[in-house]
Amino acid sequence: MIGSLLYLTTSRSDIAHSVGVCARFQADPKESHLNLVKRIIKYVHGIMNYGLLYSFDTNNTLVGYSDVDWAGNSEDMKSTSGGCFFLGNNLVSWFSRKQNSICLSTAEAEYIAAGSACTQLLWMKQMLEEYGVNLGVMTLYCDNKSAICISKNPVQHSRTKHIDIRHHFIRELVEDKQVVLEHVTTEKQLADIFTKGLDVNQFEYLRVSLGLCTFDK
Repeated sequence: MIGSLLYLTTSRSDIAHSVGVCARFQADPKESHLNLVKRIIKYVHGIMNYGLLYSFDTNNTLVGYSDVDWAGNSEDMKSTSGGCFFLGNNLVSWFSRKQNSICLSTAEAEYIAAGSACTQLLWMKQMLEEYGVNLGVMTLYCDNKSAICISKNPVQHSRTKHIDIRHHFIRELVEDKQVVLEHVTTEKQLADIFTKGLDVNQFEYLRVSLGLCTFDK
């Protein structure tokens, strides 16, 4: 059941987080986990007429959203990173995964999540250039101002020296003007749907914002 739902997440971004959480307990599942999986299946069955809308009225701007649920996993206190990427107005990629290490602050967790998002942006830019689509400066939206300040600060101070070196390549991307980190309010953070459970109103708002809508059979 989990395998089928993981396959479905390649086209249904709205269940990426919930399916990912259930997949963490495949080694030792309980009856409660089975009930949660059944709830996801019922949700999918109830919105069979939903799908991703891809519009011709768009441009070649590559934009990403990065967010994190700090220490959201009660089992090991690790954070969950989430991100989504738009080519023009169209959603083309997304991810929701648990981070490998425990973060000591929200800024650190957000910074690591932004690093993962930047690697995805660079890969997508390289792929598009091979197809003859040239891109300018890419924008990554983050709702944590501290993480944005860390990316712009070339000084290695005490707040950031414990962060893994591989995540500091964001600074180089910002200095080379390949990626620009911009602040976005939490209410308009589209990647929020990939990191945590939300109330109905916010979930439906983000679902529509990602491009998921009904279509005629």
